[in-house]
Amino acid sequence: MSIFRSLKGALGGEGASRANEVEGEHVESVRRALAYGDVEARWNAIRAAGELGDAFIEPLVNALDDEHWIIRRGAGETLARIGLPAVPPLIEVLGNEDESVRREAMRACVLIGEPAVESLTRALSRDNPAIRRGAAEILGEMQVQTAATPLIEALKDSDPGVRKEAAAALKKLGAGEAIPPLISLLGDESGFVRIAAAEALCSMGEKSIAPLVAALAHPEPEIRQRTGLALASIGTLAVEPLITALSHDDALVRQGAAGVLGRIGDPRAIPGLIGVLGDRERNVRQEAVGALALLGYPAITPLVAAFREGDVVVRNCTMEALWNIGGPATRPLLELLSDQNSEVRRRTALLLGEIGDPAAVEGLTRLLADPVPSVRREGFEALEKVRKRQGEGLHATSPSPGQPGQDPERPSRGKKSGTW
Repeated sequence: MSIFRSLKGALGGEGASRANEVEGEHVESVRRALAYGDVEARWNAIRAAGELGDAFIEPLVNALDDEHWIIRRGAGETLARIGLPAVPPLIEVLGNEDESVRREAMRACVLIGEPAVESLTRALSRDNPAIRRGAAEILGEMQVQTAATPLIEALKDSDPGVRKEAAAALKKLGAGEAIPPLISLLGDESGFVRIAAAEALCSMGEKSIAPLVAALAHPEPEIRQRTGLALASIGTLAVEPLITALSHDDALVRQGAAGVLGRIGDPRAIPGLIGVLGDRERNVRQEAVGALALLGYPAITPLVAAFREGDVVVRNCTMEALWNIGGPATRPLLELLSDQNSEVRRRTALLLGEIGDPAAVEGLTRLLADPVPSVRREGFEALEKVRKRQGEGLHATSPSPGQPGQDPERPSRGKKSGTW
């Protein structure tokens, strides 16, 4: 209650009439100060207007457009103290083209809090997309759980800015029911909407892992790719579910899981990845090969064992993975040059030749005396390749097409890239 209303109640009669006159004079002086005063006068008027109440909502809203930040901030805080009656005009300000004005109106709505929620929820259906965007952002900032359903509906808004703010708001709410529509938004035509959806999914951690793993089989390739990136961003929390997914009935899930495990780079995935090197689907095997190559040194010993003991398909896959790892695999492979199986010795020589590490020269030289002709021949050719690369390394200033990582018929070494 203002001081004038208290005074009128206490005086009554003629005293109350005089209090009305005084109040009227004061109100008019505050209006004039708000409209025409200098910065200090406007600041004092804003503070006085909060005491005078609802009648000053309009001039205070106008003050949100003041050239001075301190006046805008003061007007917003005063409107917040007025509360619910100030909400409708503040929502209208969300359509203002000036971002600084919109920000003060949004801040005032957040300060008002729960009384503003119903009006803000209705504002998600307004014709002006700027108002819808602002309402979504405020509801997210206020973390209004009851707004989850209308915000999920806003993910389908025709305006990309509204979709983005709705996704960002749902991230702050941590609304698990928003996960499926957020996954669909990974295929949005707007990049910043996709990023907002991905950030929301990643922020939900464990809640979003199972739906994201299932989405690795999504019919749209772009969504599959971005789902993988989201899981990779979640990181170690997703490793065990992804290892389990390597045995999924759907090949797309197995393929996607292998690729993500490679990006995460957790050694726990190595046995599972080696297990799918014999998968019936070529794309699954290729993703597993790439993942094991990305895992690098920890994968070498298990890969060498699989190379020695596996069937033809597994051997071919392990060879490719070890070739991608390169030099660090040389020493463990050299031990296989003494294996009792001549086919293992032959394939090892071939692989060492492709890796081209000079450290293999001594071992390959001993292979020239191998009792099996095909092994001797492979050893000789491998030596030639190693020596040739040594010569090129001495004279070339840049890698030649024959060097590892440059051969167009071979997979490139290094991590895969991805975009949202």
